[in-house]
Amino acid sequence: MTGKGVFSNMSIKKADLVVLGGGPGGYGASMKASKSGLTTIVVEKDNIGGVCLNCGCIPTKTLYHIARTIDEIKKAATLGIDVSLPKLDFKKAVSRKDSIIEMQRRALESNYKKNNIEIIKGAGEIIARGKVSVKTSGRQDIEIETKNIIIATGSSASAVEPFDLSEDGIIENSGLLSLEEVPESLLIIGGGVIGIEAAYIFSSFGSSVTVIEILPRILSTEDEEISKIIFDLLKQKGIDIFVGSKVENFRKSGKKFICTTSMGDELTADKILMAVGRKPNSTGIGIENAGINLDKDGYIKVNSHLETNAEGIYAVGDVIGGFQLAHVASEEGKIAAENISGKLKEISYDVIPWTVFTALEIGAVGSNEKQAGKKNIKIYTGMFPFSSSGKAYITGETGGFIKILSNSETGEIVGARMIGPRASDLIHEVAVAMKGELLIDDLASTVHAHPTFSEAVMEAAEDCIGIATYK
Repeated sequence: MTGKGVFSNMSIKKADLVVLGGGPGGYGASMKASKSGLTTIVVEKDNIGGVCLNCGCIPTKTLYHIARTIDEIKKAATLGIDVSLPKLDFKKAVSRKDSIIEMQRRALESNYKKNNIEIIKGAGEIIARGKVSVKTSGRQDIEIETKNIIIATGSSASAVEPFDLSEDGIIENSGLLSLEEVPESLLIIGGGVIGIEAAYIFSSFGSSVTVIEILPRILSTEDEEISKIIFDLLKQKGIDIFVGSKVENFRKSGKKFICTTSMGDELTADKILMAVGRKPNSTGIGIENAGINLDKDGYIKVNSHLETNAEGIYAVGDVIGGFQLAHVASEEGKIAAENISGKLKEISYDVIPWTVFTALEIGAVGSNEKQAGKKNIKIYTGMFPFSSSGKAYITGETGGFIKILSNSETGEIVGARMIGPRASDLIHEVAVAMKGELLIDDLASTVHAHPTFSEAVMEAAEDCIGIATYK
């Protein structure tokens, strides 16, 4: 091809902002920027919505809902309902999951269009400060001159020795969600959130599930009390869990994997899921061309305004580490966009709720006892078990508890940990109270409707100050 032919294929564009990545961080940033009057272009090499929509939060929780429904039907007899045992049609379940992803994708693309945000499908690279090149799937080269850049390229699944994700049958989250049939046996490497959610889902679907965790307990970032409850519930479901152990080596026998652990156990599995954490997508995007600083693990370094050391270049979401959560990435994107628009906002991680969807839902926000102790905060702890909740007895969901921590000297709400029915929703009642700087007395004295699960929040707050009614 002649030089003239190459040049004729090059398109030049201009924008106030280029966002690399169309996941939650990129979406939050571009929407906020566009509404602030900035001409914005989003560059995305894969599907709009990022990991969260395409192979993370949305599809996983879609399958989780199906798994929970199966378990609820199995318990229907305790409610006086006589039904036959449920039978999963996995192809229909997967089809429903895929249709939900597609509908959400279309909604995002529609919102981009309504807000005059241009989407370019292709691989973007920073070639200099203020310049981004894109090679589209149609082999067109586009160069964008821009005043600002936000990097929101997210993260990818990691693997650990002796495993390699290129090996057929060794999969990560996207591979798990792309399965065409339920594996007879599934070995999960990693007992964190991703691994434990997958263990619950596929055990409910009929897989024989085994979890290997190198640390002394599963869900090591959660309270020990909560970790123990989930461990016991998963064991009751027939899930084998090995803690303080790892796979030393494996061999294949036909399509099956035969794995030997550091404790001498031999495990057999049809599929092996890597759930050992994620690595930042900070390579191949031109970091070196702009002189952007990375930490030792490859995460992009940013200040409290989410700006890198390169002026006019910001980074948000998983690629900067910290809380690797979709809603955090979205908030970071919004704040970065506001700072580009002329404001001077700092990101605060003091009130970040998070949830886990497994045998029981988990909700958390703020500090737990150990973290409060490290901050030299003297606390009162209020606890209310769902076994004392009228609504929980009505629905037959009496497992778990709500625990709220308050500063014993000021009455400030320090944090909360929940496990049980609707914990993923109830945690936000405490989060809103913390964000609004309400005191524990305010939460305790707020009248709650009866009978509801949310009464348990009020009761835990009351217990903080020693006046719980129904405990």
